[in-house]
Amino acid sequence: MRAKIFVRKISKGLLPFDYQYALASMLYGKLALGNIRLANESHSHQGFKFYNFSNLIIPTRKPSRKGLAFEDAHFFLTSPDVEFVRSFAEGLLQEPDFHLYDKNFIVTKIEILEQKKLPSQSTFRTISPIFIKTLREENGELKEWELYPTDEKFHENIHKNLVERYTEYYGAPPRKDHFHITSIRDFKGKRILIGSGERATPRRCSLMTFDLEASPELLNFAYDAGMGEKNAMGFGCVEVIRE
Repeated sequence: MRAKIFVRKISKGLLPFDYQYALASMLYGKLALGNIRLANESHSHQGFKFYNFSNLIIPTRKPSRKGLAFEDAHFFLTSPDVEFVRSFAEGLLQEPDFHLYDKNFIVTKIEILEQKKLPSQSTFRTISPIFIKTLREENGELKEWELYPTDEKFHENIHKNLVERYTEYYGAPPRKDHFHITSIRDFKGKRILIGSGERATPRRCSLMTFDLEASPELLNFAYDAGMGEKNAMGFGCVEVIRE
């Protein structure tokens, strides 16, 4: 299930480029307002979190190198769990005012979108960057290494992560485990700070357009739950540009 959430910035000035952590924190607060049980379960759960959201999509962005200059924007919120999307929407409608850093916003409209059932081949575009990592040995120690799609391990770990999340969500592995990214274009590497203040950590991630062949159960789960890791922090949200 997917919701399109329209917002308006009512404060003057620029929104920092690295706003994902602030947006994730705000959304968790709205989830708690809409459904405290679901928020508590999500917060205490040690496994995967089954919701995802996009970057702010800004139709009339004004050019600036110091931050984001805009008034109106929207973003998508998505989950394979209908209750998650409805609870987020209820929380946002109960208290439509929110802030990202020192900038005040208000939710102006929420649209619940028709559920898509995708075939086994589709073309996707990222509307928030994909984050995926691996462990590699360096000087005798295993260290986390963030992957770009030029690394074959990127494709392997995207597939593995998707199957693990699908299996945890449904309680059983997919009946047909087929997943293959056949082509990638318009790739753009990004670095995004996650966290606040001195504890913020830069993450290397990927924006791109890609063709995907997969079993319909995996392909639709990727569309609803996101691609890669840290989906509840706003990574890996995709839109369909061709079915």
